[in-house]
Amino acid sequence: MSRKPAAKKAKQPRKAKSLKAYIVVREVSAVNTSYTEPDLVFASKKAAEEHAERLNRELRAHTNPFAGDTDPGFLMSDEDELFKLLKTFGVPEPKAPKVGYVKWDQWWARVVGELTEGQRDAVWAAFDEFEWYEVRETTLED
Repeated sequence: MSRKPAAKKAKQPRKAKSLKAYIVVREVSAVNTSYTEPDLVFASKKAAEEHAERLNRELRAHTNPFAGDTDPGFLMSDEDELFKLLKTFGVPEPKAPKVGYVKWDQWWARVVGELTEGQRDAVWAAFDEFEWYEVRETTLED
């Protein structure tokens, strides 16, 4: 008597393994956020955040936030808060001209070299529009 071989069980497709990934992207505030520029991808959120912070510090070190005659009102929600912040952190305030308006770009160029790292960071932190590099989380499928 012959036995039929047992039918093999059909292999179930392997369930895709998802992995978290953290992408450091360059945000361009004047452009739609779907047009961000990816820099690097990390498996660790902490490593991605450290990289983004390092890139932001590099940009802040050589960028004048008021270039092109940008007024603080375009950089933050409340210009009066900038004056309070300058006073709080001992940053020399711009002198109001007799005629016209404060030339913020010239003021920044004049004082930035005298600021401590803490003072410079405090001023930058007040701006809504200048977190150029940020971390985005995504899922990778196997």
